[in-house]
Formats: sequence, structure tokens, C-alpha cells
Amino acid sequence: MLNPNNRLTKALVLSATILTPLHAMAQSTEEKLPEGVLASVNGRPIPQISVDNVARQITESGQEADPASILDELINLEVLTQAAEDLDFDNDPEIAATLQLQYTQTMANAYLARKGAEMDFTEEQLRAEYEAQSENVDRDEFKASHILLETNDEAQKVLTELIGGKSFADAAAEHSIDPAGENGGDLGWFVGATMVPEFAAAIAEMEVGDVSKEPVKSEFGYHIINLVDKRDAALPNFNSVKSGLTNLAVRRALAEHVEELKASANIRTQ
Repeated sequence: MLNPNNRLTKALVLSATILTPLHAMAQSTEEKLPEGVLASVNGRPIPQISVDNVARQITESGQEADPASILDELINLEVLTQAAEDLDFDNDPEIAATLQLQYTQTMANAYLARKGAEMDFTEEQLRAEYEAQSENVDRDEFKASHILLETNDEAQKVLTELIGGKSFADAAAEHSIDPAGENGGDLGWFVGATMVPEFAAAIAEMEVGDVSKEPVKSEFGYHIINLVDKRDAALPNFNSVKSGLTNLAVRRALAEHVEELKASANIRTQ
């Protein structure tokens, strides 16, 4: 009996949509098993390709595949399938709809995989994509320090000290509740997206050398920020992202192809 929690059982269930249709391969139990068939249940064959497909899925998940165990559980699945057919489960509307969906997904994915593998893009096309993507990259990097306080009143008092001439580093070491305070509040270089939204929004409006005029509230408390420096981050080398650009181009081209197919199809909805 199949154990529903067994990793092999899960892989077999997941691979059900890629197994060769068993109805179409029924054979006489008296015949010798043909080449490529490892077993049969009541004349219905279990082909080598089914075991191979499940083994590949298990291996790709980082686990070791045992072909003998896979075949044994495929036999179990076939025995259960035939028992379900005897009860006309395949004519149940809900089960039939699930089977149809699995078939549709498998065929659609296979088609997209084939079309994608056939696509080829020139160096010029990929470089054009690289330039287009580069324009949308936020390249601003900031070097800043901050003093983090628990309350707005505490932050206002520290701001008064800074206006009075106290150094930012000394104020951070004395008052900040952030561990960076021990280092003068230094946060090093970072991009805005790595900070909480309120902090990132505030620093984007500051000039190098500025100290925030008012405390910036975030989920961590109240920040007093000193923007120390700012620079443009270097873009990744074209060759290092070429594979990703190719995948992006393939996905875009496939999406356009799907729209073309839909445009030429007779589609009706309620």
C-alpha cells in the first residue's frame, strides 16, 4: 500500500501527468513484455520511461532514486487506478475535470518548452535588452550614519545637541540604541531598497553632508540621519547576466506567442 507521506509516492503522484496513457498501451497478459516495458498489471504495461521520469524528478530534488522501489510503487499505483476505474471514478465530473487539467497543463508546458528551446537571439538583441534593463535600475548607493532613539522627544533632544555643535559620532555613541552607535552610527554603503521605506525615502531627498532636520519614524524607532556620501553603483557585466537576459527574452517572446495563438483561436466565454 502506498504511504501518502513517502517522498517517492509524492514524486509519483506529481509525475502522473507525464506517464504514458495506460489505456492506450493495454496488452494481453499472455504476451511477452515488449522492449521498454518493465511490468504489466492485468495486461496494462508500466514502461521504462515512466520509471525514468520519476527517477529524474527525485534526483533533481537532491535525493537518491531507487528504480526498483519506483517500479514497485508504480505497480501499486496501477493496481489502485484499476480499482478506481472499476468504480467508474474516471467518469466522476470532478475527477474527470482534474485529469483534463493535468493533461492540459502537461501539453501546454511541453509546447512552451519546445518553442522556447527553438528561440535564438542575436548579440545585438541581448545588448539592447541589457541597455533597456539598465535604464530601470536604481543605481544610487548611499553611505550614511544614523542615531536611533526610542521616542520622538529623545530624538529632538539629540537634534538640539547636534545643532549646538556636538559631533554626530559622539552623539551616536552616547544615545543610539542601534549597535552601529558604537561605531559612530556608521551604516556603510547601501542601496535604498535594503532600508525600511521611511528611511529610504528620507535619504533620497538629502544632499551629501546633510543631517535630517526632523527625526524619521520607522518601525524601529526614530532615526536621525547623516548622509555622508553618495555614488552610482556599477552595473553588472553584460556577459555575467547574458543568460538571464536570454531567459527574459524567451519569456517575453513566449508571452507574445501565446497572445498570437489566442488571437487566432475561437474563444467564447460567458
